Amino acid sequence: MLVSGTNAKCAFEAMFVFGDSNSDTGGFNAAFPSQPSPYGMTYFNRPTGRSTDGRLYVDFLAQGLGLPFVSPYLQSIGSDFRHGANFATSASTVLMPTTSLFVNGVSPFYLSVQINQMKQFKAKVEEFKSQGQTNLPQPDIFGKALYVIYIGQNDFTGYAGSAGAGGVKQYAPQIVSQIVSSIKELYSLGGRTFLVPNLGPVGCYPAFLVQFPHGSSDIDPSGCMMSHNNAVNEYNSMLKDALGQARQELKDANVLYADTNSVLLELFRNPTSHGMQHGMTACCGYGGGSYNFDQQVYCGYSKVVNGQTLSASACKDPQNYVSWDGIHLTDAANKIMASAILSGSNFDPPFSLTPRSDAKCDFKAIFNFGDSNSDTGGFWAAFPAARLPYGMTYFKKPAGRATDGRLIIDFLAQALGLPFLSPYLQSIGSDYRHGANFATLASTVRLPNTSLFVTGVSPFSLAIQLNQMKQFKAKVDELTSGKANLPPPNIFGKSLYTFYIGQNDFTGSLASLGINGVKQFLPEVVSQIASTIKEIYALGGRMFLVLNLAPIGCYPAFLVELPHSVSDIDSFGCMISYNKAVVDYNYMLKEALRQTRKDIPDANVIYADIHSVMLELFQHPSSHGMKYGTKACCGYGGGAYNFNPQVFCGNTKLINGQNLTATACSDPHNYVSWDGIHATEAANKLVADAIINGSYFDPPFSLHKFCDIQPIG
Repeated sequence: MLVSGTNAKCAFEAMFVFGDSNSDTGGFNAAFPSQPSPYGMTYFNRPTGRSTDGRLYVDFLAQGLGLPFVSPYLQSIGSDFRHGANFATSASTVLMPTTSLFVNGVSPFYLSVQINQMKQFKAKVEEFKSQGQTNLPQPDIFGKALYVIYIGQNDFTGYAGSAGAGGVKQYAPQIVSQIVSSIKELYSLGGRTFLVPNLGPVGCYPAFLVQFPHGSSDIDPSGCMMSHNNAVNEYNSMLKDALGQARQELKDANVLYADTNSVLLELFRNPTSHGMQHGMTACCGYGGGSYNFDQQVYCGYSKVVNGQTLSASACKDPQNYVSWDGIHLTDAANKIMASAILSGSNFDPPFSLTPRSDAKCDFKAIFNFGDSNSDTGGFWAAFPAARLPYGMTYFKKPAGRATDGRLIIDFLAQALGLPFLSPYLQSIGSDYRHGANFATLASTVRLPNTSLFVTGVSPFSLAIQLNQMKQFKAKVDELTSGKANLPPPNIFGKSLYTFYIGQNDFTGSLASLGINGVKQFLPEVVSQIASTIKEIYALGGRMFLVLNLAPIGCYPAFLVELPHSVSDIDSFGCMISYNKAVVDYNYMLKEALRQTRKDIPDANVIYADIHSVMLELFQHPSSHGMKYGTKACCGYGGGAYNFNPQVFCGNTKLINGQNLTATACSDPHNYVSWDGIHATEAANKLVADAIINGSYFDPPFSLHKFCDIQPIG
């Protein structure tokens, strides 16, 4: 289910949809009946005019907003327009078609025609308002509706197919301009909230991989065409800028750019991270092989070719596929796309489809355990040493966080409608009514056996953090009245407990012991995390979220400090052996948590695979709006890594008679790595987005079932 909760309210009383086959819920098929089985096989068990096996993202979006499926405007029989209308039709374009549907397959219902249909719809609503038309909305609905405009793919692929990836660029400004003009026309009709998803990565679509000419050098490591995806990125950037300008002109409107391209690119590249098996293979098609697509015979049809009857049939498990028929998404992929939209985490500007005033969340607090990846100031409260440029991006001053701005835990709190977590060790200015943060920089799971001042390992290991939690609960129980900054005693069963720790155990001895030496004590690390969960369970905790370890073989600091050979570096510049060791550890952690779930069956013990997210960022930073993967923003030395172990971020040191200073870049939003060891705020936000979407959880789990998720920005 995508509905936020049984008591969720929505500011939108209707949806009006404009687009092509990605959004068409039956309009084209109503006008030109032709859709065969197996379309609709998954959910409706019959063809419904949707170009997928089940539901489209717009169906899930309606469901998430508490609205019924949106009826197609062109469907005269059985439609109910009380909550909006869908003007999208398959094969539609933004630009006016110059040939017949029966010549090149382009719909006559292009965007301007859809806008005219909308005007006609509004006129009919006003005309029939007093004539007892029960399937029409109230005349004031238009200012209370969400307007979704998802169109342009057919313009793009039509020109790309004939003129190449570069040829489409000359038409892009006209396409973008027409979309913006349509928004302004809808604004004049009373519309005030507009959602515009960008174009998907067509270079990963099976149909276009078969149809578009390209060389092997144009295929990236994931199997997608770089030239076409780059062209899409340029178009999307142009669209984003144009919508930004539209916001300036329509100041009382919400004009939202939704980056669904990033969501779909992740699905195509890493289907297994989202419970699927096939990225660039169509479920319904003919030919088998890498793509299972043959342009001579489309899904559901048969054709005689060279005396042989070819039939394009569907797979039995479309839930394991991203692509339904080579061009369109499966029901499963549409659901993930809709989840990203509903979370609001891919919007520019930040926006919540569920108003904050109505927001509810079953989690009243967060209690966090970890190291510098989630420390919001505990270590520096105990050992004051914070300095700029830490905190430069968001707080504009050091805030005890080992990054330029916010951490994953900050974004997670924001998404759940909670304030930033106060560090347990920070006695001045803290507010614990919504939880506490026990994490401290340099912490380990195992007890340290040397001093902080010898090896730099924090004295606040996981066992100590657990004892602090017990002390915190005891104080809450003791001081049940009169303490304004403490939560009520019943908070502990209504909280989310998060764990992001183990990196320092893993990396601390790698240089001296090597991978095999470190592996000997990793079972102890995993066992300690599992036993800590059980102890917190005894204190009343029932909801546990455990983040796995990131690919440390891609971190600039470890690329400089850890011994390795040239042959150990993969095509993305990461160390193969160390990343493989992390994968082995993560598997061990995942299995231990699985056993823990059996031991405490009435608790939710969730494993979050942030490793996959971080690996994707390091390997493909440009696909996520960044430029640098394995290079630190704040450091010294420049070059491939910009990291020198003799002088850390923000420090100055005299070396060989020369003062060396590790300074920060001016654009940390373009970097995955902040200081060689920790992620930037921009990277932390992307990881938090993935957590909030829930697509990296084991077992499958939705935060949306418990909370009206707020936008993070």
